[in-house]
Amino acid sequence: MAILFRFVLIDDISVSTSILRKTLLIKIALIVISLITALPTQANNTRLCPAQLQKEVKKVAQSPKLQASRVGVYVQTNTPNSQVLVNLDGDRYFIPASNVKLFVTAIALKTLGANYRFATRLMSHNLPNAKGELENGLWLIGSGDPSFRSETGLKSLVTQLKNKGVKRINGGIWTLTARRGEEVADSWEWSDLQEYYAAIASPFTINENSINWTVTPDTNGKPAIFTWDNPELAKDWRVQNQATTASVDSIYSLKVVRPYGQKVLIITGQIPEKSEPELGGVAIPNPETNFLDLLRQELVVQGIAISTDIAATNSVKKLPPIQDLAIAYSQPLSELIFTTNKDSNNLYAELLLRALGDRLHEITPYDSVLGGMMMISKYLQSINVPSSSVLLADGSGLSRRSLTTPKTIVQLLQSASTDRNFRKSLAIANVDGTLTNRFKNTAAQGLIQAKTGTLTGTIALSGYADPQNYHEVIFSIIINNSNLPTRELQQYIDAIALLLTRLENCE
Repeated sequence: MAILFRFVLIDDISVSTSILRKTLLIKIALIVISLITALPTQANNTRLCPAQLQKEVKKVAQSPKLQASRVGVYVQTNTPNSQVLVNLDGDRYFIPASNVKLFVTAIALKTLGANYRFATRLMSHNLPNAKGELENGLWLIGSGDPSFRSETGLKSLVTQLKNKGVKRINGGIWTLTARRGEEVADSWEWSDLQEYYAAIASPFTINENSINWTVTPDTNGKPAIFTWDNPELAKDWRVQNQATTASVDSIYSLKVVRPYGQKVLIITGQIPEKSEPELGGVAIPNPETNFLDLLRQELVVQGIAISTDIAATNSVKKLPPIQDLAIAYSQPLSELIFTTNKDSNNLYAELLLRALGDRLHEITPYDSVLGGMMMISKYLQSINVPSSSVLLADGSGLSRRSLTTPKTIVQLLQSASTDRNFRKSLAIANVDGTLTNRFKNTAAQGLIQAKTGTLTGTIALSGYADPQNYHEVIFSIIINNSNLPTRELQQYIDAIALLLTRLENCE
């Protein structure tokens, strides 16, 4: 930040005038110093020696507005004999928010492999008979593919079924999964549970278990305009639109609420004319039922009849499925983690954690969530990181019970630093993902790859910085217990990250 003051002074005509002028200059200098120290340090083009980095980071961390907060920073070189450049409470526990996803994605790649794919199947006990009738029902086998969608995966499954000669299904449609455990973390905040970003991590996931909506203004005095992005998926939802359009200079007070567990949206408040559309989404309360409903709809669309004799269906003995009829694979894990990290997708992360647990379940019958956490602990121990340094309560970071240290995050990032797929999954400063609009008009573009993390009062940024005149460094910066707005907290985080891009070897 450059602050320029211009002074026009009359030549000294007495000693008292000289003293007055000096006093004035001292006061102005003190004001300038206080203004500079009250704001986060901004990177400039001057070089920064590694030995100076800790001191410069402390200046930002000790900014007046952060005095009541907790700031943790750990930075080391990404070299064979790594050198610690900054350790500011880096060994203490912090809430990492979405930095939790770093553990899930990096260890999923190590454990499941880059080519791992989720599979969604349609199975039966037997093939269709000569009339094309499938007796003893149809089974939907779910594994929790986070990318499964109606227009691609579901359509493909039913088309395959049709190509197998199935014309009618007798005996009902059933579900089956090897997944065990809770589908929602019990420590997620109540207010989050209605939102699309807290969608239920069901093995029967379709369309990310959420429905998106848009609210746009009309003309002054008229109701606000509410629309579903996909009305077909929201046919059984009820919308109570009480919102109005206000004049251009009115206060924005639009509010959209879904009572938990209900397929109801209540829209209140006002949206000023010419405002940008409000975009949002809601989590579906019962993903398994929703998946089955959509499957039945697609079967009918493609000409496959379903028996409507409920009594007959209930009397059918559920024979175990042994015959594959249709299968849809997800993208490989190497591509799924792009969405997980770059876009910070919570549902993807939660389902990847459970996939890790399913891998352990192949050996021992564990709860999928607990199993996933055990797999993470097992990997951390293999790289000499104490399991006690990571206490996870979920796979996405929505929970405030998840704890880890900045140092542990850096150790994980160092172990994954040569994994090209993992590195490509991280957002790039001022280029893509959750960093698209960060570090604008700075030298950081293309030099920082990192994962963001945000909860109310909590913010994190961890990843890699590649200074033009120094070794690549690995860093983790976390601020907890703050009452500042997220955008203001980002300025402090970014100021520290920008310091890393100025590093030069001063020896």
